[in-house]
Amino acid sequence: RPSTGSGKLPEEAQPYEARHNKDKKNRLMRIDELHKFSDETLNDVHNALDGRLKGIRMQYLPSNDKDRAEPMIQAIEKMLKTRRIMRSLEKFVSGRLYEGDLRMLQRTI
Repeated sequence: RPSTGSGKLPEEAQPYEARHNKDKKNRLMRIDELHKFSDETLNDVHNALDGRLKGIRMQYLPSNDKDRAEPMIQAIEKMLKTRRIMRSLEKFVSGRLYEGDLRMLQRTI
């Protein structure tokens, strides 16, 4: 029988990532809250997680979080790709001059 509940994981099972804020305090970034962060922050976290998976030691990441890193990387990549596509389409529809890379726009159309 299919589940009638939401497809979200329970809060304690959500993949998350430790992140420093401006005050140098550790913050948790949950996978369902990625839309709140800028592209720069998401790229920084993506690079840190990618390094974790490849065995590079990061001081602020616990060593037992490898199993949570991969779903987080996939979610970040999906979010960044969606944002790039939306920006490309917005520029295409509004008729503004396009200064960015046209490869993503061509793949989308």
